[in-house]
Amino acid sequence: MIDFNYTLLIQFLNFLVLLFLLNVLLFKPVLKAINKREKTLGSLFDNVDGIKADAVSLEQAYEEGSRERKRPVLEGKEAALMEAQKSSMRLIEVARTELADELVKVKAEIERQNKSIYDALKGEVEKLSTEVAEKILKRSL
Repeated sequence: MIDFNYTLLIQFLNFLVLLFLLNVLLFKPVLKAINKREKTLGSLFDNVDGIKADAVSLEQAYEEGSRERKRPVLEGKEAALMEAQKSSMRLIEVARTELADELVKVKAEIERQNKSIYDALKGEVEKLSTEVAEKILKRSL
């Protein structure tokens, strides 16, 4: 059986002294180190978040600056394209008017040639018809 005597009381006091010493020498320094580590990691995480936010803002600033630098080039390109389109439309219009004038000249030339050929054939027809009539009638007209 268990015997309750003064040794049990001494063991209990030894246990309490051990707990006090462990608390002072082990638990408090370890907890202090853990808290310090958590604070350090927390500040590092805050710094990382700040750096990420800075990186995002720098990226946005870079993109905006890039767009600003590209804008004059794009506007110049669009202006050049519009000018080229206007120029080509002017050239096409000039070519159309020249072709229309040329077509009128060609039609007039064809009409003139047609009339001269008609007149020449009309004279030939009269001559041929007279010859045919003379041969059919076998006398001169």
